[in-house]
Amino acid sequence: MTKINFSKTITDFCLKHAINTNNLKLLKNDASKRIYYRISNLNKKYLLMDSSSEKRSLKKFIEISNWLKENNLSSPNIYFKDLNSGLLVIEDFGNFKYSILCKKERNKKEYYYRNAIKLLIALSYKEKPKFIKNYDNKILKNELDLFLKWHLIINKNKKACKEWNKIWSYLLNKINYAQSCVVLRDFHVDNIFYLKNKKKERKIGLIDYQDSLIGHPAYDLVSLLQDVRVFLSKNEQLNFYNYFLKNKKINQDEFRYAYLVLGTQRLFKIIGIFNRLFKEQGKANYLKYLPRTKILLRNNLKNTIFNELNNWLKIYT
Repeated sequence: MTKINFSKTITDFCLKHAINTNNLKLLKNDASKRIYYRISNLNKKYLLMDSSSEKRSLKKFIEISNWLKENNLSSPNIYFKDLNSGLLVIEDFGNFKYSILCKKERNKKEYYYRNAIKLLIALSYKEKPKFIKNYDNKILKNELDLFLKWHLIINKNKKACKEWNKIWSYLLNKINYAQSCVVLRDFHVDNIFYLKNKKKERKIGLIDYQDSLIGHPAYDLVSLLQDVRVFLSKNEQLNFYNYFLKNKKINQDEFRYAYLVLGTQRLFKIIGIFNRLFKEQGKANYLKYLPRTKILLRNNLKNTIFNELNNWLKIYT
């Protein structure tokens, strides 16, 4: 095993909390700049979370962790923290990530997805905390700009950008946010865990929610069902979508519209992000998800609400 050379900050933090750095195992990194280490010598399971490159998000992570616990949902326990250094020791949910379980236990896929959807329904009824900002059109449009800048590379074409923004203003303005709720935003199979010893909604362990906003309940559902990392058939997507609607009191036509628009916005954003990760940070691993992303996008764009957007794409892509 290759020896890891830790910074003095991490070494001092571990020394202070009696953690032997020889027992830290580097975990596979995600798209963020955060680094996770599994602490392997303790009876309980812990992770060292190094957010030194993303210190701003650490306070939000702690605030939302506490809010989730107060609302009887499962966020990792936080044992030690150093906000100035960007370091936390948190609970390790183990190898029960949905991305692993749904491959190993295909016969239980429906069971796992229904539990995740129950969590989203429960979350949608929680009182909204005042410290979380709204997922407004400005943020949604900034995310859409990633597609123009990093994939099409036409962000300096004023005419194209003006038309793009006009189309998306029209689409986004028609979404009804009357039943807005906390939106975790990264609700996909690598960020949710199955905790078999917990009850009801607490069976779903949550991570990577520091960027949560107040938005439409369709956003997290479409994140789960149009997850570019896994394949869900159209029948499976429809089955789980209908399961949500069966158990959530909401105007179905308005929800369907928001699901389509926000799902499509999200896929354009993802294409931009994956290209940026490759071009800025050399992370080519995410490019393998682009074909699946584009399949999902093409399916969404078949809906007539996107006629004007499709015309734009024919001109500029």
